[in-house]
Amino acid sequence: MNRIKWFIPLSFSLITILWLAAENVSNISWSYFPIRNVATQYSGILAISAMSIIMLLALRLSSLEKILNGLDKSYRLHKWLGISSLVIAIVHWFWAKGTKYMVGLGWLDKPTRAGMFADTDFSVIEGIFRSQRHFAEFLGEWGFYLLILLIVISLAKTIRYPKFLNTHKLMSLVYLLFVFHTIILTKFSYWHQPIGLVVGLLITAGSWAAILSLFGKIGDKNKVQGKVDNFHFYEGNQVLDLTIDTGKQWKGHQSGQFVFLKFNGEEPHPFSIASVQNKNGCIRFQIKAIGDFTKRLKNNLNINDAVLIEGPYGYFNFKSDTEHQIWIAGGIGIAAFTAQMEALAQEPQSSEINLFYCTQCPDVEFIQYINELAEQAKINLHLWDTNKQGFLTAKEIYKYVVSWKNSDVWFCGPSDFSKKLQQDFGQLGLNKSKFHYELFEMR
Repeated sequence: MNRIKWFIPLSFSLITILWLAAENVSNISWSYFPIRNVATQYSGILAISAMSIIMLLALRLSSLEKILNGLDKSYRLHKWLGISSLVIAIVHWFWAKGTKYMVGLGWLDKPTRAGMFADTDFSVIEGIFRSQRHFAEFLGEWGFYLLILLIVISLAKTIRYPKFLNTHKLMSLVYLLFVFHTIILTKFSYWHQPIGLVVGLLITAGSWAAILSLFGKIGDKNKVQGKVDNFHFYEGNQVLDLTIDTGKQWKGHQSGQFVFLKFNGEEPHPFSIASVQNKNGCIRFQIKAIGDFTKRLKNNLNINDAVLIEGPYGYFNFKSDTEHQIWIAGGIGIAAFTAQMEALAQEPQSSEINLFYCTQCPDVEFIQYINELAEQAKINLHLWDTNKQGFLTAKEIYKYVVSWKNSDVWFCGPSDFSKKLQQDFGQLGLNKSKFHYELFEMR
């Protein structure tokens, strides 16, 4: 998570340094319009740089996932870059369009055109760019209004997931409008400076990502066709146990990873892999019926139904330098741990592991399955019924695990639960680097 926190300020700082090297701000006249000119350029460059990185993150590239320590972290960075770019775009709009409104209201006196562009001896390319200024401004303005709408939809949890995905695809089109806007309206001299090279590379990569997104090509290299092999629904805790047969096409996965599953007529949804890698190409999932899609899935499934699998993703890999681990599963977060338990059942390790499974609806049959798996893996299982025992806290864990301070903590569950546990463990003295977690929310 620390990589995400540092990524935005570091990347913005780099862009700022390069921009300052290209723009001699010491010679700027400290009056409104000269300041407005450089502020418009600076905010525009920051905004398009952030948007370009957002487009690249949307490609789900393994190289970026590795740098950010998981696709879930990439998505969180994607979200915060989106919010940052919106704020910067609003500032950019104020300097560009807001100024024109203030001139129209008589609050500002617009300088003469000759004062702004005294030197009209432009190169051929620069002349072409200047001839397209009004069109680029038009596209940028309406692209900005559409951007606000799309980001509001993205952040609104009341918008259903399919609608969110369908509208989110329009971001690629809006981005391409901003690319044209940037190329035409960026100060021409910047393109001969390092800032121009960096921005040029970013918008080239971002445009490539946008085109792939518009044509539905994201993740193509990681997609495998499978079919429903069997499924069972645990009524008590509303969990669907689903096995998909890939016909041995599956390239393999590690415990703790997840994939996107696309059923006929549905949008892809992310689910943790609940089984260890095997030779027959079958992959198992445990899917909690908590949303519209997952609630109706059990009624819509049939044996041999086609399923498109994309992945695997994630770095929730249980790697540790300590001899003690604490696993905490919130609800269906248990799916991230069952594959590792299967792996430990086949190849036991000397590490002492305590698993706390927190659930509101402990289904007898499902709990028996988890118990048997924990016994085979030689893991200490602690069932925590939140309806009877309340929410699990770090102090409660402390009572069961004497060596907690020398343990690595692995958590998968709701984000609010994760934040509370991190805070509690921090107050007790656990090093932050020892708390590993999968971000449960993907938007």
